[in-house]
Amino acid sequence: MSSESFHHFKVTLHDELVGEGLKIGNELFIPVSLVEKGCNLKKHWNETAQSLKLNLTNANAFDINHYNSKGNYLHYDKNKVENWNVTFTPEGIPKAIYPHGAHFNPSTIAQYGLQHYSLYLKTNDVSNVSNKNKFLMVANWFMHQQDSRGGWAYLFDHDFYPGRLAKLKAPWYSAIGLGMAMSVLSRAYFLTKNSNYRSCALKAKTLFKTPSARNGVLAKFENKYLFYEECPTNSPSFILNGFMFSLIGLYDLFKATGNSEVKWLYDRGISSLKRMLPLYDLGHRTAYDLTHYTTDGGYPNVATWGYHIGHIHLLAALNSIEKDSKMNETLNRWKGYLKGKFL
Repeated sequence: MSSESFHHFKVTLHDELVGEGLKIGNELFIPVSLVEKGCNLKKHWNETAQSLKLNLTNANAFDINHYNSKGNYLHYDKNKVENWNVTFTPEGIPKAIYPHGAHFNPSTIAQYGLQHYSLYLKTNDVSNVSNKNKFLMVANWFMHQQDSRGGWAYLFDHDFYPGRLAKLKAPWYSAIGLGMAMSVLSRAYFLTKNSNYRSCALKAKTLFKTPSARNGVLAKFENKYLFYEECPTNSPSFILNGFMFSLIGLYDLFKATGNSEVKWLYDRGISSLKRMLPLYDLGHRTAYDLTHYTTDGGYPNVATWGYHIGHIHLLAALNSIEKDSKMNETLNRWKGYLKGKFL
């Protein structure tokens, strides 16, 4: 190729970033480093294959086409709570480490149990027994630690969104902790046929009917739609992932018990989810919560790509149960955002 067939030129991206491009014939080439920085892309160069991949995120969403209340929980065989910021009690229960100390977090404990349940179903080696024992240890912790209100309180103050919302004061309950505990206890019942597990889980449903103002987890959207709060703040925060986790927990408990009140709580929650899903759709990613709507925050709390993928997994699981056309449209749109298919 002769030197006259190409030349360098100045590239400006977003009127802020400047680099040097190369024009070869009628084609324009710009530095990957410029695009990577200006468009928040993830670069992966394979030296052996001499190939380049550019993605919005290195994380991938799993397909969940059939949710089974007795089965692997949302691909949690790939979870690794042991690698989180946790410490373990001598009995083997994880405690989440915060700047203010190590505390029991019911959702973290439940995720640890669901991880080992999912591994128990998947593996066929000697670790099977260990995974089963760790799962039942968690299920037994929930049975023995349940309080008089039927839940597992968070015994530390929590500042979910400083500047927008007041700090939650201990003790408080969370729909994500309650819902995931229901998923653990329902599976423990299916695994052992011990009815004490499902009886324990049923006691937790009372907190789903108790308003946040009375130290429950119930909020209402548009003064009509029931919403189960991960963080029962005033004003409501309407955190999406915690709400969907709680719906899956209610579904698991209904499948284990056939309880009509649990089914009613699930159905009302699904009606709320269908009504509210468009509010979380930002056209390029999802909002983590609705504090930009319920407070004077003014701008969305945009979910990280990790949480966006979590929203996809949870919605896929619920849609595999509901088979709803609008939920499916939303799911496919949210998957598209991972590929840069923005509105």
